[in-house]
Amino acid sequence: MLLMAAAVHSQSNDEKALIQLNESFIHGYMTRDTASLRSIFADDFILVNPAGQRRNKREVLNGFITAPNFLYCNVDTVQVRLFGNIGLVNARAVFATESNGKQAIGKTDYLDVYQKRQGRWVAVAAHVTALGNR
Repeated sequence: MLLMAAAVHSQSNDEKALIQLNESFIHGYMTRDTASLRSIFADDFILVNPAGQRRNKREVLNGFITAPNFLYCNVDTVQVRLFGNIGLVNARAVFATESNGKQAIGKTDYLDVYQKRQGRWVAVAAHVTALGNR
């Protein structure tokens, strides 16, 4: 019984950690905080963007040079699932961007995959699906 309680407590802490990482991940994107994202992403991180293009950590971070400005991003329906040292964060987001004086509003569903390495959660993969404009 004590072992079960410890496992539930540990899972709860891991779930909280992944929810916080998700918030930091989104905030880092919104603010172009590459230092924060660099610490969240594993060195072997891979992102599949809504266009189906694969980007590694360096490419994602360098992409902020030409990325549109985020005006806002509202994340909802966050679901965290844990499988040992693997954590999945699935959520939907509505966001607005501005580029060259033009604003766009979009909606995505995304899945971030985290792995616990040496006691620390890091993002190893992300897949973003565009759900169209609102």
